[in-house]
Amino acid sequence: MNYVMVVSYNGAKYFGFEKQKNHPSIQGEIEKALSTYLGYPMTIHGSGRTDKGVHAIGQRCNFKPKKEIKDLDAAVFSLNRLLPKDIFIKSMEKKDDDFDSRHSAAKKVYSYSFHHGPRNPFAITEYQLEYKKFDFVLFEKAMRLFLGKHDFKNFTPKPIDKDNFIRDILEMTFDLHEGHMKVTLTANGFMTYMVRTMVGVAMRVGEGKMTLEEVEKSLDAKERKIISFKADPSGLTLEDVIY
Repeated sequence: MNYVMVVSYNGAKYFGFEKQKNHPSIQGEIEKALSTYLGYPMTIHGSGRTDKGVHAIGQRCNFKPKKEIKDLDAAVFSLNRLLPKDIFIKSMEKKDDDFDSRHSAAKKVYSYSFHHGPRNPFAITEYQLEYKKFDFVLFEKAMRLFLGKHDFKNFTPKPIDKDNFIRDILEMTFDLHEGHMKVTLTANGFMTYMVRTMVGVAMRVGEGKMTLEEVEKSLDAKERKIISFKADPSGLTLEDVIY
């Protein structure tokens, strides 16, 4: 028996999705609630790790209990009562035994939201960009350089990658309204810090601290020189996982 959950969460208080020994995590909280509900220890497997402070709307997690869960709606209701208010299970369904939340995924969708202007203390899932000047047009031009298939070795600290750091950014959309920018990216996969590094680079272009030509050089460079700066995790959200 194999079940998958769709989970949303505000990651501000957590040290990422993956369970950690001495820090709160999304996985740790869900496993605690699930183990209490089932009456025995249970491990879940997420579609991927989200970093400390990163949020999700459509994270997937699968698990294999000892017995069949007959009433899935009741299970979701009970689990949500056991979970903290900033973690919510949206749905649960039965899957084939060979389904794996991570390895069965075909695409992932992430978004990054930020605001340039007077600080909004209630925008807790949006990064507040507090610079005097920012060019949204240049930001978008810089982000669009990442569209398509590229070698992103300089945009992740990941030491080794079975796909040689090649990822395909399939789609990118922009929503700008009164200083609020949301960029949404769909790709066949993302690596550690990849989205935050891409956005961080584009932000520097928008601030006038980096040129579009420099972005292209970093993307096309044959030698690896990992970019150290990245956008704050508060604006990043895992929107969906597509199978």
